This record gives sequence, C-alpha cells and structure tokens, in this order.
Amino acid sequence: MSKTLEPADAVLAVDIGNTRIGLGVWDDDGLHDSRHVSNEKPSAWEPALEEVWATIVGVKKRAIVIGSVSPPIARQFADLAMKACDSEPLHVRDDLPLPLPLDIENPREVGVDRVCAAAAAFDRVHEPCAVASLGTATTIDCVSADGRFLGGVILPGLEISCDALHTHTAKLPRVSPAPPTGVFAKNTYDAIVNGVIYAAVGTLREIVERFATELHQWPKLIVTGGSAPLVVEAADFIDAYVPDLCLIGVALAYRKATRQV
Repeated sequence: MSKTLEPADAVLAVDIGNTRIGLGVWDDDGLHDSRHVSNEKPSAWEPALEEVWATIVGVKKRAIVIGSVSPPIARQFADLAMKACDSEPLHVRDDLPLPLPLDIENPREVGVDRVCAAAAAFDRVHEPCAVASLGTATTIDCVSADGRFLGGVILPGLEISCDALHTHTAKLPRVSPAPPTGVFAKNTYDAIVNGVIYAAVGTLREIVERFATELHQWPKLIVTGGSAPLVVEAADFIDAYVPDLCLIGVALAYRKATRQV
C-alpha cells in the first residue's frame, strides 16, 4: 500500500464477482450510473467502463477502485481501465485497507466483496447488522456494535441450487429461480422453485436468529445481490434491500483510506 492517496471528488467503483462485474459512480449524490456486465463477455467491459467514466464530469479528481474475488479478471480489467480511462485503478486489500477491521481467523481468506458489503451496511445503520448477499453464492455475515466484521456463513446461491437438483437427479428439470407460486406447488417445476426460495428465506431467518443470540440483540438485516429481490418478496423480516451494496462498500474503502469519512 505504497501508492499516494488523495481525496477524490468521485470514485468509479468496480465489483468483480464470480459471474458479473458491477460498475458505478460514488460522489456527493451517493451511488449512481451503476450497471453490470458478464464476466464471460470481455467485449462488453470497455464500453461499459467508458460510459460510466464519461458520467464523471466537472470534478478535480476522480479515481477507479476495484474490489474483486477473481484476481485474473481483476488484472485484466485493471489493464483495460489504464487503457480506456488513462487512470491506474486501486485494489481494495492490495492498495487500500479493507473498510472494516476483521475479527476472524484467516483475514486473507475472506472475500473483499463480503467485507465491502458489510462495511456499507454498517455505515448505513451504525449498529449491529447482518448483511446477506444473494448472488452466485449466498453469504450472510455479521458486524458488531463497534464495527468489527465477525464472519458468517457461505452457502450455494439460488441458481446453483437449481442446477444441483437437475444435475444430480434423474428426472428433475432445470428451472430458474422465480417468485413462489404458493405454499402448495401443484407441479414439479413449481415445487423446485418454491423449495429453493423458501429454503433461502428459512436459512436467512435461522442464521440471523443465531447472530441475535450471540449478540444479545437483533441485528438490522440488509440484503443485496442479483437474486435478492426474489427472497425479499417472500420474507417480511428484512430491514432493507440495497442494490449494489458492495459497490458502495468499495467506494467507502477509498473514502476511509483518504479520510473522507
């Protein structure tokens, strides 16, 4: 972390996940102009990057910050950013400290995305909170009252659960996650859809209840991720759904490192 850091008027935050890349601008108006591209379509990266970068106008300093769970794609994307934007990106963890202190056994093992999302959630509520990210994998993590990342759980995401049922059985069809059709599914397709969604809701409730037992209070529950809307619609105990929470956390890492917060 030897690079010189200066406060920026706007940050282009990049969240490189397992299946897609999120981009968005953070400035005094919060997060805006966010969009997503597939990891498997590199031809779409540069246009998306240039479009988002072009929205940052009339500022003295702008920065690009990357949070990633895929080092090879992060390197490829950083090279592209240097070419397309003439700006050297900074990487959370390598160039910037993680935005929360960690209270876990192996700090290098925890995903940058999990910590950034947790930091953004805590920055939103300023009290003990649980943050669930429902993407390729589902992660449910907890932050203490004093802002420490306590860890959490990792389980298959909704798409992986659907794939597993189809792959490892003889007759079950491949389905896509969708809103439940009701408690009593009347066909196999709906039975799988309902099972996957209600299982996610039940898991979320169970894990947060266990967090509450350890914390001796109920944490605020913030949910994010591409599959989150399906679960939010089926659960009545979620305090907030925040799209692109990780992007907000990536920008927060830069703002903390430059003492803008």
